[in-house]
Amino acid sequence: MAKGFQVRDPVHGFLGLCETETKLVRARLFQRLRGIRQLALANLVYPGALHTRFDHSLGVCHVAQSMAEQLGLGPDEIRLVRIAALLHDLGHGPFSHVSENLLDRYADRETLPLDQKKEKIHELVTGYWILNAPDIVDILGRDMCKQVTSLLAKGHGQPALHSIVSGPLDADKQDYLLRDSMFCGVEYGVFDIHQLHRSLLLYGPDEDQQLMIASDGVHAVEQYVLAKYYLTTSVYRHRVRLITDQMIVRALILGIEEDDLADLRRIYSFNNSAEFFDQYATWDDAKLLLSFGASAKPDTLCGKMLDWLQARQLHKLVYSERIRDFAEVKVKNLLLEVSKKSRDAFRKELEVAIAGIIKGQCLGDVDPRLVIVHGFDIKSVRTSSRNDEGSIMVACSPKPQPFEEESPLFSSINERYAEGSVEVYAPIVWETRSERRRAREALRQPIKEAIEAIAKTHLPGGA
Repeated sequence: MAKGFQVRDPVHGFLGLCETETKLVRARLFQRLRGIRQLALANLVYPGALHTRFDHSLGVCHVAQSMAEQLGLGPDEIRLVRIAALLHDLGHGPFSHVSENLLDRYADRETLPLDQKKEKIHELVTGYWILNAPDIVDILGRDMCKQVTSLLAKGHGQPALHSIVSGPLDADKQDYLLRDSMFCGVEYGVFDIHQLHRSLLLYGPDEDQQLMIASDGVHAVEQYVLAKYYLTTSVYRHRVRLITDQMIVRALILGIEEDDLADLRRIYSFNNSAEFFDQYATWDDAKLLLSFGASAKPDTLCGKMLDWLQARQLHKLVYSERIRDFAEVKVKNLLLEVSKKSRDAFRKELEVAIAGIIKGQCLGDVDPRLVIVHGFDIKSVRTSSRNDEGSIMVACSPKPQPFEEESPLFSSINERYAEGSVEVYAPIVWETRSERRRAREALRQPIKEAIEAIAKTHLPGGA
């Protein structure tokens, strides 16, 4: 590697950067990632979870090189893969994935070309900045910028290169599993990354080689997939993590739709214009909290909720139900979509009804706008071995097979098993566990009945 810079990383040890990569890291757009936490406000339940998109991006660059070297790629291919990995998260907004909810909600997708209308907005922002930000273009040159955006978007040259930065075994997932586990102080996401890399190989003709694993590498991949599943169920779907994420999302939605904060709306109103990209580049976690918290925006719902978050005065989980425990299939599907903008009328009606139930049980007079109904699912461990781009493939003879079919462990798992839930979070207070238990018991049946009754009115042909 050309003379550059070394960074001490707690996950991977010393990470080397060449001169070009060092210049990229020092660019203002990349330095902005220091202010964007990897796991939003997960530190309110895991105090060590203060790591950022900045250190994660450095780690992904390192893992990508390790994968590329294992596959025997040439120097030019390794350079391309490293730069793409380094810049892959450039477009994330405040609190990382929390911002995706707001961008999806307020983006004007009609301003996008047809082939980009369904893309994630933060990935489009990443591509725009790589192609248009003067400091990045000056460092890389226009040809390299085009190659990097092509690799991140739909692949460049060998499909295997794209799989290193975006696929079911990509460097991004490998780094965040190890990094999130370390900073959360848990072991759920730990796997043997070195053994996994030793299992990688290229398969197919030279012009169309695919990233696969050797047939004797199945057990290493089993460990990796299980790590991903357990970290999802134990950390990413932790009760407090879900509550804090949903409180941020609701605070920002209320700030835009109820408090009419034009500056806040402007952050998330993607319209594919240079003005949008320029202003979006100025925001990170701290600036968002300072600009729209209670001290800056007193007497706003947004300010109130952000202030609660900063003081760790969190909503309580007042109701949780497995979606499979509802009788009608159509109701189940509606509940899984309750957090989507297209289901706003359904969700708001539910929240008004639930606020009334809470008051009727003498648990407080709650503003319905502060009640949060949230639906989500956790895919089966077998399904979680794949991503949008397909399965991990095993280089078997006479032809490759999906990992979940070749693994004795995963082939025995019912793929249809997935755990979906609907939960309700509300700003009520209890002092003891017995108070919590009594409150939840009092609310459970009335809330379930309200959900079933209101859901039926929002189904096609409903009352």
